[in-house]
Amino acid sequence: MRNRSRAFWIVVGLTALGAGLRFATLGVQAYHHDEIVTASRVLRVGFGHAMDAVGFSESAPPLYYALAWLWTQVAGTGEWGLRSLSAAAGVATIPVAYLIGRELRGARAGVLAAALVAVNPMLLWYSQEARAYSLLGLFCALSLLYCVRALQSERLGEKRDFVLWGVFSALALATHYFAVFPLLTEILLLARRRGRAMLPGLSIVGLAMLALAPLAYHQMSYGHAEWIGKFSLGHRLGETAVTFTVGEIGDIIGRAEHPEPALVPLALILAGFALLLWRGGRDERRAAAVPLAVGATAVGIPLLLALGPGGKDFVLARNLLPALVPLLLAVAVALTVERARRLGTAVAVLLVLYSLGFCIKASTDPDLQRPDWEAVAKHLGEPDGPRATVTWVIGEAPLRYYLSTGAIQLKASEGYDWLVREITFVSMGEAPPPPGRLLGPGFRETGHEEVGELFLRRYRVSGPELAPLRLRDLRHAQTNFRNNGVLLDGVGPG
Repeated sequence: MRNRSRAFWIVVGLTALGAGLRFATLGVQAYHHDEIVTASRVLRVGFGHAMDAVGFSESAPPLYYALAWLWTQVAGTGEWGLRSLSAAAGVATIPVAYLIGRELRGARAGVLAAALVAVNPMLLWYSQEARAYSLLGLFCALSLLYCVRALQSERLGEKRDFVLWGVFSALALATHYFAVFPLLTEILLLARRRGRAMLPGLSIVGLAMLALAPLAYHQMSYGHAEWIGKFSLGHRLGETAVTFTVGEIGDIIGRAEHPEPALVPLALILAGFALLLWRGGRDERRAAAVPLAVGATAVGIPLLLALGPGGKDFVLARNLLPALVPLLLAVAVALTVERARRLGTAVAVLLVLYSLGFCIKASTDPDLQRPDWEAVAKHLGEPDGPRATVTWVIGEAPLRYYLSTGAIQLKASEGYDWLVREITFVSMGEAPPPPGRLLGPGFRETGHEEVGELFLRRYRVSGPELAPLRLRDLRHAQTNFRNNGVLLDGVGPG
């Protein structure tokens, strides 16, 4: 009883720590590209519109958006209100990780699993993102919990475990289609060890798959996720290893990737698995094998599909997030082997402290946060005539959202001859002045300023006349982003 009470209060403390990390800075950062889709395209009107918008604008099932619509009727669609659903899901995952670890290998493994989930920078990032990934992580963790319980030897209420496994698996599938990959391993494990006993839960999963199949087929026809396959698969796999340990510190925030911070946690994780192989007993290896198999499948099957002939390549760190909690559980079991107790504890403490430190750094360092498009919009202010803004193509949607000036995203293929009075370049850090051939005659620089990690350069036509906008040329301006887009505002009717 004393040990259980101690573990309970430790997990309460870890949950409070995780909540503090997630909620303390929840509304500090501006919305990023994908969050704008949630806030302005999906949730802007009624519930019926939201569900319809999921069908044509998303490549994910509707459960998160249905819950988010209901949630925002109380919390609002501001950054704190909308993101708080993801934060709550992220906090709830912490005690679930403890319960899984306890089922696998006792309270020590459970406590370490809860600690690793509480301070994992990747899970923190998506607990502060107005998207479905944090909820996906929670439902996948709950599915794994009841899978592990159902795998145990004869126990009271085992039918309930199978039913709850089926329910949470169905909820995970209704949140993100990539939940199917870890679920396949769970099905194989249950079928091998428990046979027909799993049928109540399996029937629930089967019904969920049948219900979601028409929507998945419809969404695939739009090709919203086809852009993923345009980037190197090897690069994305390396990015996943970095992201799983230190969070989103690369492309998603518009900066060059820096894998160096991931070297320490990756080395500590490898040390943990070395301890498991070197000093772990048979039961300990078996305990680690279950979550490790689930996590490996969640990464491996999408990889095989990407490499296969004519396959679909959707391998991306955030799509592989269902693998993260199982992998952390395997690490927790590895670092709590009895025959390497002191060494495992030392490695575990270092890993937790490093991850906690990086979470704090990511929450306080603007260079590791989403670009502040809201601040850029405030500095741009109201236009006094047609104005073009050249910036990262991923930044167009959030900047348009915060401008509230009726800005439109221009496409070179439209072929219109736009006339403007002002052109502003928004770059990541200070970029050199654009060459005159991009601007055309008549423009002169009127100012430049830093806005956090972003930098603005303003150019204006000298005189009352408007000048042609060289739309195709402007997309080649140096902004320190991978590619540029152009926004136009200040355009009146007619």
